[in-house]
Amino acid sequence: MADAREAILARLPVVGAAVEGVQAVARNRLDVPGLARPAIIFQDGIEQMLDQPDGARHSELQRIELSPGITVVMRGGGSADAGPLLSLYRSRVVAAVLNDTELRSLVGSTGRIRYEGCLVAPPDAEAKEYRIDITIVFTYAFRLGDL
Repeated sequence: MADAREAILARLPVVGAAVEGVQAVARNRLDVPGLARPAIIFQDGIEQMLDQPDGARHSELQRIELSPGITVVMRGGGSADAGPLLSLYRSRVVAAVLNDTELRSLVGSTGRIRYEGCLVAPPDAEAKEYRIDITIVFTYAFRLGDL
């Protein structure tokens, strides 16, 4: 098996691009080309060891948690519309990620994908854009031999 971390991070923009209504996706960028909205921007985020089996050598087998940055950005048509629209895209993105069979296979039978919540950032006064940061954590086995 290839590096699970990179496989998950490469799959996320593919899944995001298939979300209904999304105009653009980007990975490890500050914005998408042409300021297309709604957009999803994926960052590689944080990867850290969760635990390891008893008796296993630290470098050979571990369970890892990956928390990529997932931000949905949209223009505000009016503050009254922002809340329901952000909730709509949160639901679409979360459902797309949690239901993607390829992502589920990448974490394997000993891993999991869990939604941990979201944070709505105040809109930028100049850009008048709304952002929602979605936290999804991928738990998977790290095997030195996979690198």
